[in-house]
Amino acid sequence: MLQEVMKEIRQAEAEAEEIRQKAQDEARQILRDAEREALENKQKVLAAAEEKRRQILEEAEEESKRLVEPIRQRTAEEVKRLVSEARSKQEKAVKMAMERIVKIYGHS
Repeated sequence: MLQEVMKEIRQAEAEAEEIRQKAQDEARQILRDAEREALENKQKVLAAAEEKRRQILEEAEEESKRLVEPIRQRTAEEVKRLVSEARSKQEKAVKMAMERIVKIYGHS
């Protein structure tokens, strides 16, 4: 009888050890799965964030082009106007210089 009780205790201990081992194995597998899933989620979030960053940058570039173009046009027009004025003043200055030279040296 004592041997049977001891045998049952050993069996119960063996079963308990097997259950504990299975639980540990299962816990490790759950942890590996969770880590893999977390890594996948992290990669998805990073990819989504990168796509959003690219989209925001693209939109900002388009907006800056839209804002800069009228300024560029006004600047080009202003440059043309200033060049035209400078040429006109240059022509007047040359004409005045020639008139003075002619006046000084008496040639007409």
